[in-house]
Amino acid sequence: MIGGLDLYKSGYPSNPAAYLQLVSQHQGLANGLWSLWILGDFLLVAPTVAAYLILRHYNKTMALVGTLIAGLYIFYDISVTELNSLTLVSLSHGYASATTDALRASYVGAATYGYAALPLQTVLSFGVGSVGWLLWCVPMAKSLFGRPTAVFGVVVNLVGIIGAAAPVVSSSILGWLQVVAPPLIGLWFIVVGFKLYRHSNQFAYLDGTTYPTVQTATIER
Repeated sequence: MIGGLDLYKSGYPSNPAAYLQLVSQHQGLANGLWSLWILGDFLLVAPTVAAYLILRHYNKTMALVGTLIAGLYIFYDISVTELNSLTLVSLSHGYASATTDALRASYVGAATYGYAALPLQTVLSFGVGSVGWLLWCVPMAKSLFGRPTAVFGVVVNLVGIIGAAAPVVSSSILGWLQVVAPPLIGLWFIVVGFKLYRHSNQFAYLDGTTYPTVQTATIER
Protein backbone atom coordinates (compact mmCIF):
# COMPACT_ATOMS: atom_id res chain seq x y z
CA MET A 1 0.00 0.00 0.00
CA ILE A 2 2.88 2.40 0.75
CA GLY A 3 4.24 1.57 -2.71
CA GLY A 4 0.84 2.41 -4.19
CA LEU A 5 0.87 5.79 -2.46
CA ASP A 6 4.30 6.50 -3.90
CA LEU A 7 3.26 5.35 -7.37
CA TYR A 8 0.14 7.53 -7.43
CA LYS A 9 1.49 10.43 -5.37
CA SER A 10 0.80 12.84 -8.24
CA GLY A 11 -2.73 11.51 -8.69
CA TYR A 12 -4.31 8.68 -10.64
CA PRO A 13 -3.65 9.03 -14.40
CA SER A 14 -6.63 10.36 -16.34
CA ASN A 15 -6.20 8.21 -19.47
CA PRO A 16 -4.47 5.01 -20.65
CA ALA A 17 -1.52 6.85 -22.22
CA ALA A 18 -0.83 8.77 -19.01
CA TYR A 19 -1.12 5.54 -17.03
CA LEU A 20 1.41 3.75 -19.24
CA GLN A 21 3.71 6.74 -19.07
CA LEU A 22 3.56 6.81 -15.27
CA VAL A 23 4.08 3.07 -14.80
CA SER A 24 6.92 3.02 -17.34
CA GLN A 25 8.79 5.42 -15.06
CA HIS A 26 8.31 3.16 -12.01
CA GLN A 27 8.32 -0.35 -13.47
CA GLY A 28 10.32 -1.87 -10.63
CA LEU A 29 8.02 -0.39 -8.01
CA ALA A 30 4.87 -1.46 -9.88
CA ASN A 31 6.12 -5.01 -10.49
CA GLY A 32 7.17 -5.37 -6.86
CA LEU A 33 3.93 -3.91 -5.51
CA TRP A 34 1.56 -6.18 -7.42
CA SER A 35 3.77 -9.24 -7.07
CA LEU A 36 3.65 -8.73 -3.28
CA TRP A 37 -0.13 -8.53 -3.44
CA ILE A 38 -0.18 -11.91 -5.20
CA LEU A 39 2.18 -13.38 -2.60
CA GLY A 40 -0.03 -12.01 0.16
CA ASP A 41 -3.09 -13.61 -1.43
CA PHE A 42 -1.41 -17.02 -1.53
CA LEU A 43 -0.38 -16.63 2.11
CA LEU A 44 -4.05 -16.21 3.02
CA VAL A 45 -5.01 -19.67 1.76
CA ALA A 46 -3.79 -21.68 4.78
CA PRO A 47 -5.30 -19.44 7.52
CA THR A 48 -8.55 -19.23 5.53
CA VAL A 49 -8.91 -23.01 5.52
CA ALA A 50 -7.85 -23.32 9.16
CA ALA A 51 -10.27 -20.62 10.29
CA TYR A 52 -13.15 -22.31 8.46
CA LEU A 53 -12.42 -25.67 10.07
CA ILE A 54 -12.76 -24.02 13.48
CA LEU A 55 -15.58 -21.53 12.86
CA ARG A 56 -17.92 -24.07 11.22
CA HIS A 57 -18.50 -25.59 14.67
CA TYR A 58 -19.95 -22.30 15.95
CA ASN A 59 -22.03 -21.18 12.96
CA LYS A 60 -21.77 -23.39 9.90
CA THR A 61 -23.63 -21.03 7.56
CA MET A 62 -21.64 -17.91 8.40
CA ALA A 63 -18.37 -19.82 8.36
CA LEU A 64 -19.11 -21.43 4.99
CA VAL A 65 -20.44 -18.32 3.25
CA GLY A 66 -17.65 -16.16 4.67
CA THR A 67 -15.00 -18.64 3.56
CA LEU A 68 -16.49 -18.97 0.06
CA ILE A 69 -16.47 -15.18 -0.32
CA ALA A 70 -12.92 -14.95 1.06
CA GLY A 71 -11.86 -17.70 -1.36
CA LEU A 72 -13.52 -15.83 -4.22
CA TYR A 73 -11.51 -12.76 -3.24
CA ILE A 74 -8.23 -14.69 -3.31
CA PHE A 75 -9.02 -16.20 -6.72
CA TYR A 76 -10.35 -12.94 -8.20
CA ASP A 77 -7.55 -10.74 -6.91
CA ILE A 78 -4.82 -13.03 -8.24
CA SER A 79 -6.37 -14.00 -11.57
CA VAL A 80 -8.06 -10.71 -12.49
CA THR A 81 -6.95 -7.59 -10.62
CA GLU A 82 -3.26 -8.29 -10.10
CA LEU A 83 -2.86 -10.08 -13.43
CA ASN A 84 -4.40 -7.07 -15.17
CA SER A 85 -2.07 -4.75 -13.25
CA LEU A 86 1.00 -6.76 -14.24
CA THR A 87 -0.21 -6.84 -17.85
CA LEU A 88 -0.39 -3.05 -17.82
CA VAL A 89 3.17 -2.96 -16.44
CA SER A 90 4.29 -5.11 -19.37
CA LEU A 91 2.48 -2.85 -21.83
CA SER A 92 4.11 0.20 -20.23
CA HIS A 93 7.52 -1.30 -20.96
CA GLY A 94 6.63 -1.65 -24.63
CA TYR A 95 5.12 1.83 -24.65
CA ALA A 96 8.29 3.35 -23.24
CA SER A 97 10.50 1.57 -25.77
CA ALA A 98 8.28 2.33 -28.78
CA THR A 99 10.02 4.49 -31.39
CA THR A 100 7.01 5.70 -33.39
CA ASP A 101 3.68 7.32 -32.56
CA ALA A 102 1.82 4.50 -34.33
CA LEU A 103 3.53 1.87 -32.19
CA ARG A 104 2.83 3.82 -29.01
CA ALA A 105 -0.81 4.19 -30.07
CA SER A 106 -1.06 0.40 -30.45
CA TYR A 107 0.12 -0.08 -26.86
CA VAL A 108 -2.37 2.53 -25.64
CA GLY A 109 -5.13 0.71 -27.49
CA ALA A 110 -4.14 -2.59 -25.92
CA ALA A 111 -4.14 -0.99 -22.47
CA THR A 112 -7.49 0.80 -22.81
CA TYR A 113 -9.70 -2.00 -21.47
CA GLY A 114 -7.34 -2.91 -18.62
CA TYR A 115 -7.05 0.74 -17.58
CA ALA A 116 -10.83 1.24 -17.68
CA ALA A 117 -11.52 -1.95 -15.73
CA LEU A 118 -8.88 -1.41 -13.05
CA PRO A 119 -10.91 0.91 -10.75
CA LEU A 120 -13.86 -1.51 -10.57
CA GLN A 121 -11.52 -4.47 -10.17
CA THR A 122 -9.84 -2.66 -7.29
CA VAL A 123 -13.23 -2.01 -5.64
CA LEU A 124 -14.08 -5.70 -5.84
CA SER A 125 -10.67 -6.80 -4.63
CA PHE A 126 -10.78 -4.51 -1.61
CA GLY A 127 -14.45 -5.07 -0.80
CA VAL A 128 -15.18 -8.75 -1.45
CA GLY A 129 -12.60 -10.14 0.95
CA SER A 130 -13.73 -7.80 3.72
CA VAL A 131 -17.34 -8.96 3.32
CA GLY A 132 -16.31 -12.59 3.78
CA TRP A 133 -14.09 -11.85 6.77
CA LEU A 134 -16.83 -9.73 8.32
CA LEU A 135 -19.15 -12.76 8.23
CA TRP A 136 -16.46 -14.76 10.04
CA CYS A 137 -16.70 -12.39 12.98
CA VAL A 138 -20.15 -13.70 13.95
CA PRO A 139 -18.99 -17.22 14.91
CA MET A 140 -15.54 -15.91 15.84
CA ALA A 141 -16.95 -14.09 18.87
CA LYS A 142 -17.98 -17.42 20.41
CA SER A 143 -14.89 -19.36 19.38
CA LEU A 144 -11.34 -19.73 20.67
CA PHE A 145 -10.48 -16.55 18.76
CA GLY A 146 -12.39 -14.57 21.37
CA ARG A 147 -14.73 -11.59 21.34
CA PRO A 148 -11.96 -8.91 21.19
CA THR A 149 -10.57 -10.47 17.99
CA ALA A 150 -14.07 -10.62 16.51
CA VAL A 151 -14.83 -6.97 17.40
CA PHE A 152 -11.48 -5.87 15.95
CA GLY A 153 -12.35 -7.84 12.81
CA VAL A 154 -15.73 -6.11 12.51
CA VAL A 155 -14.11 -2.68 12.73
CA VAL A 156 -11.26 -3.25 10.28
CA ASN A 157 -13.42 -5.06 7.73
CA LEU A 158 -16.09 -2.35 7.82
CA VAL A 159 -13.26 0.10 7.12
CA GLY A 160 -12.21 -2.15 4.22
CA ILE A 161 -15.72 -2.33 2.78
CA ILE A 162 -16.30 1.42 2.97
CA GLY A 163 -12.82 2.30 1.73
CA ALA A 164 -13.23 -0.04 -1.23
CA ALA A 165 -15.45 2.54 -2.89
CA ALA A 166 -12.58 5.06 -3.13
CA PRO A 167 -11.55 4.21 -6.74
CA VAL A 168 -15.04 5.02 -8.06
CA VAL A 169 -16.24 7.67 -5.57
CA SER A 170 -14.17 10.83 -5.23
CA SER A 171 -13.76 11.44 -1.50
CA SER A 172 -10.73 12.20 0.63
CA ILE A 173 -12.28 10.28 3.53
CA LEU A 174 -12.82 7.18 1.41
CA GLY A 175 -9.30 7.51 0.06
CA TRP A 176 -7.92 7.64 3.59
CA LEU A 177 -9.98 4.58 4.59
CA GLN A 178 -8.68 2.69 1.54
CA VAL A 179 -5.13 3.47 2.61
CA VAL A 180 -5.49 2.37 6.24
CA ALA A 181 -7.66 -0.72 5.57
CA PRO A 182 -4.96 -3.13 4.23
CA PRO A 183 -2.51 -2.65 7.15
CA LEU A 184 -5.37 -2.89 9.66
CA ILE A 185 -6.71 -6.07 8.06
CA GLY A 186 -3.15 -7.40 7.91
CA LEU A 187 -2.77 -6.73 11.63
CA TRP A 188 -6.05 -8.52 12.29
CA PHE A 189 -4.81 -11.55 10.35
CA ILE A 190 -1.64 -11.55 12.45
CA VAL A 191 -3.84 -11.73 15.56
CA VAL A 192 -5.90 -14.52 13.96
CA GLY A 193 -2.71 -16.37 13.01
CA PHE A 194 -1.39 -16.02 16.55
CA LYS A 195 -4.62 -17.49 17.93
CA LEU A 196 -4.41 -20.35 15.46
CA TYR A 197 -0.84 -21.10 16.51
CA ARG A 198 -1.58 -20.71 20.20
CA HIS A 199 -4.49 -23.14 20.12
CA SER A 200 -3.07 -25.53 17.50
CA ASN A 201 -2.96 -28.38 20.03
CA GLN A 202 -6.76 -28.21 20.32
CA PHE A 203 -7.59 -28.44 16.62
CA ALA A 204 -8.05 -32.22 16.68
CA TYR A 205 -11.31 -31.75 18.59
CA LEU A 206 -12.93 -28.88 16.67
CA ASP A 207 -16.28 -29.19 18.46
CA GLY A 208 -16.34 -25.82 20.17
CA THR A 209 -15.05 -27.13 23.49
CA THR A 210 -11.71 -26.33 25.04
CA TYR A 211 -9.96 -29.55 25.87
CA PRO A 212 -6.82 -30.03 27.94
CA THR A 213 -3.62 -30.84 26.20
CA VAL A 214 -2.26 -34.37 26.27
CA GLN A 215 0.33 -33.40 28.89
CA THR A 216 -2.28 -31.80 31.16
CA ALA A 217 -4.68 -34.72 30.80
CA THR A 218 -1.94 -37.15 31.81
CA ILE A 219 -1.10 -35.17 34.95
CA GLU A 220 -4.77 -34.91 35.94
CA ARG A 221 -5.18 -38.67 35.76
